[in-house]
Amino acid sequence: KLLRVIQERQMMRVGGTQTIDVDIRFLAATNRDIEKSIAEGRFRSDLYYRLNVISLDIPALRDRRDDIPLLCQYFLMKHAKLMGKEAPALSSEVLRLLQHHDFPGNVRELENIIERGIVLASGNVIELRHLPKHPRENESTSTNEVGEEWPTLEENEIRYIKDVLREADGNKTMAASILGIDRSSLWRKMKRYGLEDDTHRP
Repeated sequence: KLLRVIQERQMMRVGGTQTIDVDIRFLAATNRDIEKSIAEGRFRSDLYYRLNVISLDIPALRDRRDDIPLLCQYFLMKHAKLMGKEAPALSSEVLRLLQHHDFPGNVRELENIIERGIVLASGNVIELRHLPKHPRENESTSTNEVGEEWPTLEENEIRYIKDVLREADGNKTMAASILGIDRSSLWRKMKRYGLEDDTHRP
């Protein structure tokens, strides 16, 4: 039915007997390799080719580190305004750490770090102590030596979820907010990775 709507620009209401014309646009986003998913039979090729009219490939934040200072400034201004505060500055140590962090949570992770820093900073500068533990703990391991095996995206996600749960003291509602996902999505990820027993907090 969805394919027909996309292709024919027509649909039928529930309980209806006649098709009606619709003027709609579809915007789809994913962080997965769709062509690989098609080859593995996990995504319908006919749906992909109907959706794939114009493609925009947006690199992960770790692949465009030059954007980090500009994004930091944007998020500082955005969240300071929402909180009714003057936008603080980032210390040179914080900016250096952020520019070397791998950001498994992508831009959403950076925004959450900045928002947290604004909340916790009592002065006009966000210091290292105002950042969550995971960027600080992973600073020395954010780059691999030549010949070392790189962790998979799944391994990075598991580590990141564990770090966030630890930072949230096991509170799944808070952890989901930090991760930028809803609570049910967090539960699904925890079940998928066998993390249900890591914490018993709601």
